[in-house]
Amino acid sequence: MLVLAVDSATPCAGVALVEDNNVLYEELANLGKTHSQTLMPMIDRALQVGGFSIMDLSAIAVTVGPGSFTGLRIGMGTVKGLSLASGKPIVAVSTLETIAYNLTGLSHLVGVLLDARKQEVYTAVYDVQGFAPQALSAELAISPEEFVDLAWGIKVKYKYENIILLGDGYYPYADLFQTSFASTLLPIAPHFMLPRPAALGSLALAKIKSGEYADIYSLSPVYLRLSEAEYKLKRGEL
Repeated sequence: MLVLAVDSATPCAGVALVEDNNVLYEELANLGKTHSQTLMPMIDRALQVGGFSIMDLSAIAVTVGPGSFTGLRIGMGTVKGLSLASGKPIVAVSTLETIAYNLTGLSHLVGVLLDARKQEVYTAVYDVQGFAPQALSAELAISPEEFVDLAWGIKVKYKYENIILLGDGYYPYADLFQTSFASTLLPIAPHFMLPRPAALGSLALAKIKSGEYADIYSLSPVYLRLSEAEYKLKRGEL
């Protein structure tokens, strides 16, 4: 099975080709450019370098959120267009789960944090000891302080000695997290902090084997909270 994995949920865009247990191609761009400029050229390069056409794919995988409102719309619009043109099914995967997959096989508690701005993070907490991350919390949009309380509670409940934090939501509040978790917070290499399209492809393959395809017509991004425009509309400002 050959999967094209497309991620644009964060400032980092990525594309991968994953076939069974092999990562055939992976490209990341974390340069702050608009995903509408970079995503299709990345997809074209992946297929051309691999010598494939869109018709060779078994499915197309996409991160559905949470993440950047604009980035999610670009990624989902791109994947839906490719799916409608080719007839290839879509596999939807959580952005947070995709990042947590970077550390599968470890015995530490893993918290994934994306910068949601407005002094909030998109987050979930995972056990990563098995093949796929197992969520120990819901996906939430909360303050960094609320995340600390959530993670500590889970850490104590399940008797984890250490915790690792992933994602771009770590950096703006690093001092808080380092103070709160102290020596139980383990450092991690920078390349593990990003959503990896190869990880997305591997998770998608597992979903394909269990028949977990998305309905292209009802599939929509997972935002976790209202957009700025929706907030203003709700307050009667639009």
